[in-house]
Amino acid sequence: MKAVKSATRIVAFGGGHGLSATLRALSICKGSHPENQIEITAVVGVSDDGGSSGRLRNEFPIVPPGDLRMALAALSPEVDSELGFEVESDPISSWRQLLQYRFPNTSESGLAGHVTGNILLTALWNSGYSPVQGLQILGLLLGIDGTVLPCSEEPIEIEAEIGWNSNSADSFVETVTGQVSIAGTSGTVNSVAIIPPNPRECPEAIEAVRAADVLIFGPGSWFTSVVPHLLVPSIFRAVNDSAAMKVLLINLGPQLGETTGFEAKDYLVSWADLFPEIELDLVIADPKSISNGSEFETTARGLGISVLWKEVAGSGETHDPRLLARAFDTVMTMKRGTTWQ
Repeated sequence: MKAVKSATRIVAFGGGHGLSATLRALSICKGSHPENQIEITAVVGVSDDGGSSGRLRNEFPIVPPGDLRMALAALSPEVDSELGFEVESDPISSWRQLLQYRFPNTSESGLAGHVTGNILLTALWNSGYSPVQGLQILGLLLGIDGTVLPCSEEPIEIEAEIGWNSNSADSFVETVTGQVSIAGTSGTVNSVAIIPPNPRECPEAIEAVRAADVLIFGPGSWFTSVVPHLLVPSIFRAVNDSAAMKVLLINLGPQLGETTGFEAKDYLVSWADLFPEIELDLVIADPKSISNGSEFETTARGLGISVLWKEVAGSGETHDPRLLARAFDTVMTMKRGTTWQ
């Protein structure tokens, strides 16, 4: 009797465009290798306070839907439909496009700037479904290939201590609250915290982390998208206790604002400073985006982290899902503790 291979269970943390690239890449891996079963779970941040999400979280007692919607869209089938008729502009021809449709900001309607998927999630949650139940229902309707979960069942506020003029006599530190404000700062982020400090946990997310074979962090805004997940005590404990391979997908460059001036190695040092209990096993880095590869290798090696050098950059400073899928293929063929080449 032929043994049934168990699925590789992968949990990806993050939000926004960075997590979307990771999820699309994992979906490509799954589609390219049907013989290798992959279970994909996204654990998504709930601290967005800008744009459509910010307006909806202020008007309704819900978690901000934007990053969760983008994760659903990334896992949705990208299949164009045959409309059978012509339209004057590019039509919506897939569930992914419908989910991501944003009403024009030029409109005087109350819908101006809102996104279809955000409204659908808000409707589900406001009708009485929990955050997880609403995501499950919309995921089933969309036919997503994976699971999307919030990192907390209640919205989170990010608070940071920002240093200014650190090399001058008139230096000072101020407290800045809110993801949008922190992301756009031109000061130096000295520390980050969340409000409430112990938000209501998402049991399904904790269980997914405990069962995972691979945990992937990043890419994304470092202090407002990647780091906050591990500031949630229940998530931190689950990750810290996990024997899964822990992988950091490093950003292709600093984000203007919160990580202005960061070099590639600074992400590794920042992780070690913030979460010394959680040791990374592997970092995926694009050799073309790092000016001093040997220094990066030395820093990683000193922290006990192996480096997988792969070209994963698309246009600008965004990750190409297809190139990223090749990197993930390599990760999934390796065992924890292996030296990557």
